[in-house]
Amino acid sequence: MSAELAAVAPLLEVRNLTKHFPITKGALLRRRVGTVKAVDGVSYTVRPGETFGLVGESGCGKSTTARLVLKLMASTAGQVIFDGVDITHIKPNNKALRRDLQIVFQDPYASLDPRMTVRQIVAEPMIVQGTAPKDAYGQVDDLLVRCGLAREHAARYPHEFSGGQRQRVGVARALGTRPKLIFLDEPVSALDVSIQAQVMNLLEDLQDEFGLTYVFIAHDLSVVSHISDRIAVMYLGKIVETGSRSEVFERPEHPYTKALLSAVPVPDPRLERARKKTRIVLRGDVPSPADPPSGCRFRTRCAMATDLCASDEPLLTDQGGGHLVACHYPGIEWPAASSSPLESTSAVA
Repeated sequence: MSAELAAVAPLLEVRNLTKHFPITKGALLRRRVGTVKAVDGVSYTVRPGETFGLVGESGCGKSTTARLVLKLMASTAGQVIFDGVDITHIKPNNKALRRDLQIVFQDPYASLDPRMTVRQIVAEPMIVQGTAPKDAYGQVDDLLVRCGLAREHAARYPHEFSGGQRQRVGVARALGTRPKLIFLDEPVSALDVSIQAQVMNLLEDLQDEFGLTYVFIAHDLSVVSHISDRIAVMYLGKIVETGSRSEVFERPEHPYTKALLSAVPVPDPRLERARKKTRIVLRGDVPSPADPPSGCRFRTRCAMATDLCASDEPLLTDQGGGHLVACHYPGIEWPAASSSPLESTSAVA
């Protein structure tokens, strides 16, 4: 990210965003027996013109965070400021909000109405915003061409397209209102690798052409590295590390980030075989968000956890240059594969 971009006021500020789902029991008289802490105090900023990557395993709260910002579900706590305006308690059907904030979903087929033609699907948001139907339909052909489709595709239905083409239709629909910010929720995870590259290049071209700002949500770090300016890594409802793309990929500080990076495949077979000796394999499963571990949430899978990790929750602290890490021992090297967790713990302590 350039120094000029870093000096610009944020387009989106998310402060301590929280979403807890109640766990209830009983058929007639339901009572609350627990809480699922899907998102638990997430904070980040997105500047105009940048792509902010949000990465983590499935179920860590990435998509829920996006839906909270977009007002597709109500938050439990926290604050969202968009373009200088507090939208925390704004109504979900606010037209200005729906115009300026758009989303492209993971499953392009499920997000497109099968009973509508592509022309109707792409024009619908514009018509809702007050554009005359004739004018809205007139803009569809141009949007389809810009997204790599043909004009004649406008008369077809979603089931007549491939997965990559349907995702292009979803992107064209999101562009219709000329939004300021687009959430891309795993937009290429359901596509073949060759089609992924095409869609990613398309997104970059459209960002330059329309001056778009993206929040790119994914579980694949190799995909995020291709498009993101800054990256935040989520684990079990919290952000554990955030920084520029080069900082996160070249100088990861959190053990979880290091484990994710070690799992990214390398196209060279010789290098990939050599990396197997140093690959970090996490022990155990991801804890339940209904009963997260005390202290550091990653400690149950971390070979370097100590008593301090169990008792005190680490806070996001600046390691320099805006590189934030939530770890009591940032930057410490993961132990060799032959080391036991007990040996690693005593070494840290």
